[in-house]
Amino acid sequence: MLLDENNTMKIVYSTGSNLGGTGLSNVAFHAAKAAYNAESLEKVIAYKNRQSDIPAHLIKCIRFQPAKLFSSLSSRYYYSMKRMWLDWRVAQILRGMDYDIFHGWTHESLLSLKQANADGALTIVERGYSHPRFSKRILDEEYEIYGIHRDIRLATGWLKRYDHWRRELEEAIEEFDVADYVFVNSQFCYDTFVDEGYPKQKLLMIPRGFEAEKYLPLPRQDDTFRVVFVGLLCVRKGLKYLLEAWDRLKLKNAEILLVGSLHDELKKMLTPYLKRDDIKHIDFVPDPVKLYNQGTVFVFPSVDEGSAKVTYEAMACGLPVIVTPNAGSLARDGKDGFIVPIRQVEPLMEKILYFYEHPDVAKEMGKEARRYIETYTWERYERVLIETYKRLLETQNAR
Repeated sequence: MLLDENNTMKIVYSTGSNLGGTGLSNVAFHAAKAAYNAESLEKVIAYKNRQSDIPAHLIKCIRFQPAKLFSSLSSRYYYSMKRMWLDWRVAQILRGMDYDIFHGWTHESLLSLKQANADGALTIVERGYSHPRFSKRILDEEYEIYGIHRDIRLATGWLKRYDHWRRELEEAIEEFDVADYVFVNSQFCYDTFVDEGYPKQKLLMIPRGFEAEKYLPLPRQDDTFRVVFVGLLCVRKGLKYLLEAWDRLKLKNAEILLVGSLHDELKKMLTPYLKRDDIKHIDFVPDPVKLYNQGTVFVFPSVDEGSAKVTYEAMACGLPVIVTPNAGSLARDGKDGFIVPIRQVEPLMEKILYFYEHPDVAKEMGKEARRYIETYTWERYERVLIETYKRLLETQNAR
């Protein structure tokens, strides 16, 4: 499995998302595009193809999806069924293929990784979030703080096999053990794996990217001090602490702009806030460039994240940021904004008030945030990914 004189390799990339689109579909597209541009892409296996940069003959779409028969089930079971079916099909497809590297995603690669190991390939599983045990532990705590009951007892009977939390705490962790390497996207995620005892030599961090040509600073339309939050309005985003801080500050000529779909679990808590004149809510917007540019500061107090792309986008639009370590942001404390502890209202109040009272500093930090983040493009991500593939393959071959 040695690299040839042109340093080419054969990569199979598997994803339970579409190839091309938003979110993980966009990450998968750029990873596959990197392999294609390096003349190393053997095959992409995905559900649907929604891009045109990579030729169709290199893409295997899993069109038959028996899990659709169970689409009326809770997402807790239905999406597990879809991922398990993908994994089974990918393992079948891999048999007999000639490839050097298999790269799959957590929750949908256990059988595939085992097959790739049997084929002598280098195996990678990617995790876009914190370690499963950390994630469950901190979310259990968070729901208790919010006073929201959620029944996560494991299902019984035939559904138990497909239960998300069983698979999160058993199969996902087995994937990490089976794979040669685990890829994560932030220092926060990396640290949660290390804290859970995962070996550092099997763990690699590769930050993602953003569309630098799309997310740009634009002229402000007014002089209102405006805090912007973009993301799903749900428990793990830490909105409780932001809104408590805002309520206590009582700033004049100031408002919060919340952009994102409102999850049912937060409707009861958020409804009184959303009746206020100084708190605005806009539903999900695919490309919120103009909304970022209405802001003075971007605040993202998440307690459990991977590396939220909204922090990249806000910085690219020239906003200083206030984030927690758990947001997985690339922001540097005191340079691009501030990093504050999770679940603490006082530090949020202090930093929001600082930007309110020092608008010139907010502008300068926003400019610095733009200068820093603009190097983290998708082109950079693609280059680093290919360099990493080569380095890992060379290491394996040297053993």
